[in-house]
Amino acid sequence: MKKAAIIILSAVVLAGCARKISLVTWNVGVFDKYGDSRELVTSVLRHMDPDLVSFNELDSCNRRHDIFQLRDVAGKLGYQYHFTSAFPYAGGGYGNGVASRKPIIASYRIDLPKGNGYEPRCVAVVETSNCVFASAHLDHSDTDASWSQAMIINAWFDAHYSGCNKPVILCGDMNSTPDSKTIQILESRWTMLSPIGTTHPSTGKGKCIDYVFALKRARQVELEEAAILSDEIVRGISIASDHLPIYVRFRY
Repeated sequence: MKKAAIIILSAVVLAGCARKISLVTWNVGVFDKYGDSRELVTSVLRHMDPDLVSFNELDSCNRRHDIFQLRDVAGKLGYQYHFTSAFPYAGGGYGNGVASRKPIIASYRIDLPKGNGYEPRCVAVVETSNCVFASAHLDHSDTDASWSQAMIINAWFDAHYSGCNKPVILCGDMNSTPDSKTIQILESRWTMLSPIGTTHPSTGKGKCIDYVFALKRARQVELEEAAILSDEIVRGISIASDHLPIYVRFRY
């Protein structure tokens, strides 16, 4: 972490002029891309100590993994959680989730159109006392499906949180590069907070497909720090999943 940034932010908070929120977004690949990674992911999150976490690709009590993965990890962190199953899978569920240090006061599920895409998709949304936070996972196989999903997300947040006096944050694996039409559609409503760099695959040079955005028509935020967490920052993190996580801290 940048010590100078932490010192400056602490001074502002002590002065009562700003609040800060830190978050991580991570496609964890059902905690099983390179072997069981729940303990490694939990250890990294405990070290990073974020206020909010967005998870993509979670199993819930199915034959592939017979545990409720989000409840297990969130419980070890002492966080509340909200899971949304994108579709039934192997006798259980598979989808996205959010973990929150603060109590969750409202939670929602946004179903996204499959179209000619690979599989059904959804968005997990929570509201806490100081933030609205969403975890999305968009289609990777069909551009029309991806565009439609991005437009549904924009329309839902326009309807529910336009003018919100809290920051409204959208995270996740968008399965699209920064120059794609999908990201352009999202950026018509959202400001990108995350850095552009390889997020997939985790073990080599690749593409940026994971992001953090802030809703333009809600409480504005000032970015303090943003980083893609590679092995250079957190040793061994590349074998936790085939995606690298993103850390963001902002104030408002």
